[in-house]
Amino acid sequence: MNEIGFATIISVAFLSSFTHCIGMCGGFASIRQIYLRNTTSVKSMFLSLVYHLSRILAYSLLGACFGAFGAFFNFNLKQKSILFFVVGLFMIFVAFALWQRGEILKFIENDRFSKFITKLMLKLKPKSWWLNFAIFGFLNGLLPCGLVYYFLAYSIATQSAFMGACVMIVFGIFTTPAFFLFRHLINFISDSNKLVIFKISIAIIALNGIYLTYLGFMANA
Repeated sequence: MNEIGFATIISVAFLSSFTHCIGMCGGFASIRQIYLRNTTSVKSMFLSLVYHLSRILAYSLLGACFGAFGAFFNFNLKQKSILFFVVGLFMIFVAFALWQRGEILKFIENDRFSKFITKLMLKLKPKSWWLNFAIFGFLNGLLPCGLVYYFLAYSIATQSAFMGACVMIVFGIFTTPAFFLFRHLINFISDSNKLVIFKISIAIIALNGIYLTYLGFMANA
């Protein structure tokens, strides 16, 4: 992960967390707040940390798997160029879907699994409280999401299970602040500002995809 790639991951994760992530996972954040409202501040912080650490764990495992998959294309320059070209095209596709926010995005972000997790969260009981938060944090990390697909594509491009996991860990870490500040941010950031922030993150995704596509094309030229 070079400095440019690292900066891209952080910027997209951080910017999109205040817009797309809150919009998609804000319902889960609201449910968590309902269950945490009668707890002490220390316990609330502990359970929130458990939730997010489990979410990041899910991301890291996915990143390791996709990074390992990318490693299969690291045998020669031609395979690597094809991988970069395809991954770059996929990133451009994800950016287009996120920009349009139409039927394509609805298709790739199927809400059936989200509804399933929501039903499970509504059945939370005080018994094994921390374990429940760990389980649902992990399931949250498995939600179908256009941004997650982008970072998984980036994980493939690293061609390393370790680096793929690192990509997803960084993504998870830099999306966490928005969820901790959810109650304050939801009314603080105007809809127009949210849109501008999100468009910037999408532009970065598209440019990164174009760059990888270019690298793949030139290496195979």
